Amino acid sequence: MNIANKYIVDHNYLGRDQSDIFPLQLSFVCPFKNMDPRLSMQPKPVLYSEAYFHDQRWWRHPTDKGFNYYQYRLMRIMREQYAKGHIAIDPKLIRDQAAGNAKGQKDGKNLMRCIINEEVFDLTDYIAANGAPYVVVPDGMSNSSSFNRQFLDSNVITMFEENKGKDITDKWNAYFSRDLNMRNLHYQCLRGAFYVGKVDFRKSARCYAANYLLLAGSIALVSVIFFKFIAALQLGSRREPEPGDKFVLMNVPCYTEGEESLKNTIDSMAKTKYDDKRKLLFIVCDGMIMGSGNDRPTPRIVLDILGVDRDQDTEALSYIALGEGSKQHNMAKVYSGLYETSGHVVPYLVIVKCGTPQERTRPGNRGKRDSQIMLMHFFNKVHFDLPMTPLELEVYHQIKNVIGVTPSLYEYVLMIDADTVVLPDSLNRMIRTMLHDVKVMGLCGETRLANAKSSWITMMQVYEYFISHHLTKAFESLFGSVTCLPGCFCMYRMRSVDGRPLLISKEVINDYSENVVDTLHKKNLLHLGEDRYLTTLMLKHFPYFKNKFNAEAQCLTNAPDSWSVLMSQRRRWINSTVHNLFELVFLPQMCGFCCFSMRFVVFIDLISTVIMPATLVYLAYLVYQLTNPDSTTSYISLYLLAAIYGMQALIFILKRQWQHIGWMIVYLIAIPFFTFILPVYSFWHFDDFSWGNTRVVVGESGRKHVYTVDNEKFDTSTIPQRKWSDYEQELMWEAGTHSQQGGSDMGSRLGHVMSGRPGSA
Repeated sequence: MNIANKYIVDHNYLGRDQSDIFPLQLSFVCPFKNMDPRLSMQPKPVLYSEAYFHDQRWWRHPTDKGFNYYQYRLMRIMREQYAKGHIAIDPKLIRDQAAGNAKGQKDGKNLMRCIINEEVFDLTDYIAANGAPYVVVPDGMSNSSSFNRQFLDSNVITMFEENKGKDITDKWNAYFSRDLNMRNLHYQCLRGAFYVGKVDFRKSARCYAANYLLLAGSIALVSVIFFKFIAALQLGSRREPEPGDKFVLMNVPCYTEGEESLKNTIDSMAKTKYDDKRKLLFIVCDGMIMGSGNDRPTPRIVLDILGVDRDQDTEALSYIALGEGSKQHNMAKVYSGLYETSGHVVPYLVIVKCGTPQERTRPGNRGKRDSQIMLMHFFNKVHFDLPMTPLELEVYHQIKNVIGVTPSLYEYVLMIDADTVVLPDSLNRMIRTMLHDVKVMGLCGETRLANAKSSWITMMQVYEYFISHHLTKAFESLFGSVTCLPGCFCMYRMRSVDGRPLLISKEVINDYSENVVDTLHKKNLLHLGEDRYLTTLMLKHFPYFKNKFNAEAQCLTNAPDSWSVLMSQRRRWINSTVHNLFELVFLPQMCGFCCFSMRFVVFIDLISTVIMPATLVYLAYLVYQLTNPDSTTSYISLYLLAAIYGMQALIFILKRQWQHIGWMIVYLIAIPFFTFILPVYSFWHFDDFSWGNTRVVVGESGRKHVYTVDNEKFDTSTIPQRKWSDYEQELMWEAGTHSQQGGSDMGSRLGHVMSGRPGSA
């Protein structure tokens, strides 16, 4: 190769076509019958001496089983080590060359070039020489030969002559449709001896369309990110708002939480800077459940915190619950009173779902959705003065006659999880947002981590929580279409200013209380993501109202600090997110403007959630390409990624949240976990509807339980229902006194008049 290198340098061949200086045995690539092995489509290579042509490696007789080892080895080395790509030729140039008017084509020679399967082949020299222009004759051999010089099919020549400059793929396939072997043989010959390059489609309509679509998509995505950035820069003072005067229900569903967690939550709500008389702690204990690590059932822990005497007991009353078969009948006890802490005296009402006497496994437990539906059903019946179940009548009695507030006065409900701590000014700020804009039907604040530094697992989630609120929810709030109001900290308006029911509307309750959950889609919506689905229903039925985000209202919650709990939580979140976004995409009306309709943004969120694993693979490939010195990858993708995270970093810099610089670094290290491991695990468990390790009940860990399907039908009409006005009149008539009775006396009479058991009068 040293001789070749010297020759190339001496003759200034660098950057020029060097095809003629490499030998090519035509019969090697065109092994037709009676093919003259001496035929060549190029002159004798000047790099090699005459002695070379005496070597048997130079040419082989067609009937010989050998082949040109040198040619094969040389081309293999060149392709493996030096190949950079194919020459691309513009179809317009091919047509111009065929017409003899191509730029730089001085002799006006019409080139016989055609396109087959998007590849360009040139038969100009073959046709012009009536066979082959060159015959290499080694010393000692006669120039006469009986071998055929016209080795290509005459019809192929005709195709090129009659269709020069055109695509003849269809004609080619039609002609050789009955003789595939001959087609393959001719293609091998054209590919080895007459190949020019590939068709360049970069200026074609389809490429322009694809490029412009990609450009439009990139502009849209960058614009969405930019507007999210603008939305996140809602800088303002944290001035203390004036106290509100609206009645607020503070709903806390409980299941297996411990005493410390429950007390912190209850105390934080009681200490909020709001009129204590206008707040009501509405706590629902979902069954007689003892959580792992607890020494008492959850209801007993709650009652002990509130100071309820252990000797005090109330009668279990019936209500219609969520469940299949006999599970539709459930019973619960009601406790009420005043909770005193740190100078605050706040009324409370506790509902303990204890189940029917026949229940043995997790008595009373019907799920968080049932606890929410219980509240929504009650206030719907209060609003429309509808007949109530015994439990609902008791709740009405406790609120009106013991706490001293008519239930219809409550306009807002603050939903809080039992492991969440509300900051003192948050309630007042949320109420002020509702009063400022009467079209706001739902509202959430910022959720921060109380255990941010407890482990690496919690540290990975800090930045994710921050950016999901200040970027995603802040952007959605511009449209009034926050797609997920977290159940751990959100507020709903029960009815509009003009009296129209919102959260307690019949449409929302009917959809949210769906009992027949028999599809994969419904189970992901109602069993795993009920809080998100409630938000979806509010947007579905009230498209002209708003869901907003208030960054000044804040709470603290505990994030999972172990892999198993985090995997279980994110499995539920990711799967329910996919199904809820799918529901939102098909909503007929969502706020927005131009191409920034929330339906478009929701669609982008849906696609990005589904392709998260592929995104990580692409990022890894991009990094590999950028580290490869021979890579031709554009840096635009890298610039976009840098811009995305740069704008995110600028958000907390401008907000003076300097600590999030470190949290961002931790999050970036954990990207493979969040974008690949968690989504793949979630999608693999798409049909898993359990709550996993998030909530562990004593007696269940390490055991396998067999639950039989409850096919027993339950007639809900067996639970007596009455209007409050009718019941109150009957109660006063039986008591013989005015309705100014004490709470305990009236409560006992309630048990006598309506025991709460199916069929009782």
